[in-house]
Amino acid sequence: MKKLIFCNLDLLKSNLDPTDYQELDLSNFNLERMRKKRDKFKEKFKQLSENTDNTIYFYSRKTDVLTKYEKAFREHGYSNFHFRDRSTLKDFVSSNKNRNNYFVFIGGKNTDFQLAVNTRSLYIVPTWLPLEDKPQKYGVHVDTVKQLYKFILTLNNQNVWYSKLTIDDKTTCYSLMDARYGYYAKTPEEKEMMQHFQELLKEGKSRNYYKILLYHFLAGMTNSTEFDDIELFGMVPSSNCEVNEDLYSFMTSIRCLKGKRLPKNYAATVPRRETNLLIRHTTKKQAHINRTSQQRASLGGNDEFATLCINPDYKKKIDKLRDEGRFNVCIFDDYMTHGNTFNSVRCLLESLGANKIIFISMGVFKKPFQKKEYTITGSVYKKDYSYQLTESSTLVDFRVNDNAKQEVSDLYDIFNS
Repeated sequence: MKKLIFCNLDLLKSNLDPTDYQELDLSNFNLERMRKKRDKFKEKFKQLSENTDNTIYFYSRKTDVLTKYEKAFREHGYSNFHFRDRSTLKDFVSSNKNRNNYFVFIGGKNTDFQLAVNTRSLYIVPTWLPLEDKPQKYGVHVDTVKQLYKFILTLNNQNVWYSKLTIDDKTTCYSLMDARYGYYAKTPEEKEMMQHFQELLKEGKSRNYYKILLYHFLAGMTNSTEFDDIELFGMVPSSNCEVNEDLYSFMTSIRCLKGKRLPKNYAATVPRRETNLLIRHTTKKQAHINRTSQQRASLGGNDEFATLCINPDYKKKIDKLRDEGRFNVCIFDDYMTHGNTFNSVRCLLESLGANKIIFISMGVFKKPFQKKEYTITGSVYKKDYSYQLTESSTLVDFRVNDNAKQEVSDLYDIFNS
């Protein structure tokens, strides 16, 4: 897919204007590193502008500086670099929000982050630039020009989601990767990447793979308009009632890029599990312990309904969204096996009148999805609501995209470049 790549003019600068960074202390900034990266960047992005269908724009609020750079780069053969003042660019992207999956923003300033948020687009942060507070927290951080260059190339051909399963007219499950890598990996590189991703998500190990998985995740969430109308984001808590810190961080990144706020301003000391849309109020026995695969498949919602509820802090916001017909929710989990957890959450959300539900799992085992319908009575904002099974079926119609497996292998190449 052709991309419109919007780069902060700082990426072409060899010197910094301190007035542009009044809130930053640049006394220890590595200017020499920035200059070296700048030289590599302009050559790699010249190749990108000449050898691909991507269109590259550089922007700044200072029109006089922008004109100076445009003239200089035109004279040196960079005819495919385009230059726009930030105000004009902002008007353009604001009037083309329906094309946001074509947009990529690159830069280290809060204004770059805000442009990405306003259009719900992918945001990439080159770490060799001075970074303001929002870029330090959000976006995909890249340390080398080669990484950045390869990221853009993969975006052009990206078919990120490995599988899609339609549950009903309101609910869809997407999975980023094939969790059965031990047997079904197409390449050794895919197998190695998947092993490290699992160690990261399940054990907190392989920390240096966090960034590459975050990129893969954010690319999937911003390369499609499917998620543009999502208003609430949540994740499935672990069996011990906590939330996976890495998955929570991924969720927060996409929530912020989509411009969505939590229902209230939580103090920094509030545990993340208490800010999540879903609350695990009681520890749950892990499904795989002392149970056969058949037993796990037949669990239904019993374990989840006994331990899970909707965070009451979200009630007012949910009521408002439902009344407006915008109660659209995205729920994340690390892996999906039989779908019992996702299905239980679906029933809870539908009991509140959800208009649209998307489930995202990092990996899928492609076991038949156990779809069960329940009548729920009582308040799902607290424990001890009651439920009654009314209907059961099994779904196996996974739409699988094997090209996504190759993309995991390509990530290996990017990561090791």
